[in-house]
Amino acid sequence: MKRYAPLLPLALLLSCASTDRPVVETPTVSTAPTVQRAFDVPALLGMNADQIARPLISQSIRPDHDRTPRESSAGTTEALYTYWRDTTALEVSYDPATLHVNSYFIKTKSGRTADYTTLLKLANVSKYDKRLSIEPIASVENPNLYTGVKLTPAAPTPVN
Repeated sequence: MKRYAPLLPLALLLSCASTDRPVVETPTVSTAPTVQRAFDVPALLGMNADQIARPLISQSIRPDHDRTPRESSAGTTEALYTYWRDTTALEVSYDPATLHVNSYFIKTKSGRTADYTTLLKLANVSKYDKRLSIEPIASVENPNLYTGVKLTPAAPTPVN
């Protein structure tokens, strides 16, 4: 330690020296990643289950068909078409007898997200869209995370 003692005043002098250039702080701009839509759910409104398949399959979307009818929680019979684009899935619930679409469910392969608006962007849906009832589905294990969003077409209002 004694052999470095003569260098201490020099080190102190160098550490206190200032530069001629002023310090300029540049703010860092953090941009949220842009979410590219995977599906255009509003464009599918009014189509039946078979009609939906045509535009989706032509967009290089991999379909998974589960035509096994099952009873839904509402007591109706339903079947599912699932369409995958990259890591995003759109499940279309429909009545196999009439092909009427009951609902859409958008989810990702990762399984959970903290912000369900990201899922809405993937479906090209605004949370203010009156044509759809939007129901974020919370994870059973962690209610602060969402497993997907159920999109139910609103019943058309009768015209008098």
